[in-house]
Amino acid sequence: MKRVRVVNDGETLRVGPLALTAHLTPGHTPGSTTWTWRSCEGKRCLDLVYADSLTSVSSDDFRFSDPAHPALADTFRRSIATVEQLPCDIIISVHPGFTDLDGKLARRAQTHGGDDPMIDPNGCRAYAADARQRLDARLAREQYANDPPAH
Repeated sequence: MKRVRVVNDGETLRVGPLALTAHLTPGHTPGSTTWTWRSCEGKRCLDLVYADSLTSVSSDDFRFSDPAHPALADTFRRSIATVEQLPCDIIISVHPGFTDLDGKLARRAQTHGGDDPMIDPNGCRAYAADARQRLDARLAREQYANDPPAH
């Protein structure tokens, strides 16, 4: 690569006619970036989101509630809120199972021109809600590991 540079949060990059906007969504990893763009076929335009990982999965010794890095959980929550609020007709996540990509594609193959299961204006909100629930569960497990109940 000859031209490598840092992309800023909210910056739009152009690739031919496509305008991709970067949304920094750190949490699972510090450099996570979610991308959005608008795609049109004829007069129909849809907002697409490629959502980076919002999964609170890590090695067993890593803590999202690490006292040495108290902003980790809050940063993760802001990333989840960012994805939740994006204009979003179609979402594709880095881990396709978290947005049911395979199921949507299978249902799409059976629709024969009917409603497109890939189009789900609630997709980003659902992905974010699942991520928030998983993060809350992870933080609760970490708290329990740090302060198990007395017997």
